[in-house]
Amino acid sequence: MCIHSKGNEQIYLRALKRADIALWEWNIENSTFFLSSNYSHIIENSKNNFKDLFDFIQKTAADADTASAKNDLIFFLNGNASTYKSEFRVSTNAEEIKFILIRGKASRDIQGKISLISGSIEDVTEKKTLERHIDHLAYYDSLTDLPNRLLFVNDLKAALDNSQKGALMFMDIDDFKLVNDTFGHDYGDLLLIIFCQLIISCIKCLGKLYRISGDEFIILTNEFNSSDELLKLCGNIFNYLKKPFEVKGDKIYITISMGITIFPKDASDIDELYKYADLALYQSKINGKNTFTFFQRQILNSYRRKIDIEQELKSAVKNNEFYVLYQPQVDTVKNQVVGFEALLRWQNAKLGSVPADEFIPIAEMTGNIVEIGEWVLDSVCKTINKMKAKNHDLKKISINVSPIQLKKYNFANRFISIYEKYGISPSLLEIEITEGTLIDLFSYKIETINTLLKRGVKISIDDFGTGYSSLNYLTTLPISTIKIDKSFINNIYNKKNKSIIKCMIDLSKSLNYEIIAEGVETKEQLNLLSEIGCSIIQGYYFSRPLTMDKAEKILIKKRNFGGI
Repeated sequence: MCIHSKGNEQIYLRALKRADIALWEWNIENSTFFLSSNYSHIIENSKNNFKDLFDFIQKTAADADTASAKNDLIFFLNGNASTYKSEFRVSTNAEEIKFILIRGKASRDIQGKISLISGSIEDVTEKKTLERHIDHLAYYDSLTDLPNRLLFVNDLKAALDNSQKGALMFMDIDDFKLVNDTFGHDYGDLLLIIFCQLIISCIKCLGKLYRISGDEFIILTNEFNSSDELLKLCGNIFNYLKKPFEVKGDKIYITISMGITIFPKDASDIDELYKYADLALYQSKINGKNTFTFFQRQILNSYRRKIDIEQELKSAVKNNEFYVLYQPQVDTVKNQVVGFEALLRWQNAKLGSVPADEFIPIAEMTGNIVEIGEWVLDSVCKTINKMKAKNHDLKKISINVSPIQLKKYNFANRFISIYEKYGISPSLLEIEITEGTLIDLFSYKIETINTLLKRGVKISIDDFGTGYSSLNYLTTLPISTIKIDKSFINNIYNKKNKSIIKCMIDLSKSLNYEIIAEGVETKEQLNLLSEIGCSIIQGYYFSRPLTMDKAEKILIKKRNFGGI
């Protein structure tokens, strides 16, 4: 079907209008400038008398964009681009801002000079608004509208590139998961919004707050002269947090932990600074939360040491790096060994001798304690088997057991299978657990302990008096032994402390428990313990932990421990 030229023209004009596109032409040779009539509809600007494209830019472009818009045109006229393209803001009659995009191509005379440029003007305001919205989503948190981690990295990079002095203050809300679990995520979200408003009011012009993830935030500061100013800022934040937050009519108290690193003093690398602030935050958690910690080099050294221990522990059993020492438990009245405590030791080729109180918490955290614990039990059972084969009068060996081991569903079965492998009586084995572990087992895996008790395995409460045990727990389980912690023995010279120890001893005797005083190192401590009724002693006064061979010699001697 044929459409007449007049009809074609109408279709063309309607299309231009609905597409928000105006046409223009600048005839440089004749010094004329044409602009289609729908321009005023697109731009919503009454200005329509323009000498040329430069004049159009001068009269319509926003002041902040005029220079760059003219530079785009000059760049094209100088032959640096085959197509003219420029995007800038214009003001409407209603003093609103619109974005327009100008495109054009040139016609040239026989000498190759530009004689005419023609093109289009398009309203791209909606596109720019959408782009800005997308950019905002990319750089700002959707809940709090705070700048996010991506913008934080950009801002920190800019600060480092400009050799600015600043600090990262990394913080998170202590036990925030508990808030979400208790009150719900909607409640938690409202709390986060209020929290952010509070922090922003605290830092004012001293820094910028970013939400990194969840309840983790960073303050980036570059407007301070000394660490005293950072201390003051921390003080202000923690003082504000002493007051409750009001959320949905409820009052809730929260605390935060914070880690701080200063650049360029601590580092000038983004990844290192982030790691240092995170390590300082972790140190605040270790220190009991609700505090702040400045990064120090020893924190990094401690972290690296922890990582090294984690890695080396993975192959320690396989490489036969562990060994067990045995510390005698002595009845001072009968002058006899009534048992030994098996103490784990670790000698590593890379780390040397690693103290048990350093590597065991890490082994518990990583889960390696389960494999290590089985190795200890196997080693102890093997030792008992050898001693009994030589007819030594061995009464028991106690083994420290981690709560991580006890919570394993197959712990009791594995324990039984190991001592049965060596054909030894379970009555020769005593499990040492802490007071906290005892209480936890009541609500978790009490059947594990009961299974072993029925077999004849003894139970000892280690570090008694330092935890939070209940008399109910002490009377419910058939515990065999209570061990008074070394911290009490160290202070036995104090009259009140001595009275507390006597109460422990009297309680143990009334419940028919064996009681052992740990960490006895002096004759005076021994005499005071004897005076208040404690006769079984473990500590350096009689013997340090011994190898199996030396432990055997004690059993052969049976008496006279002064020479140990």
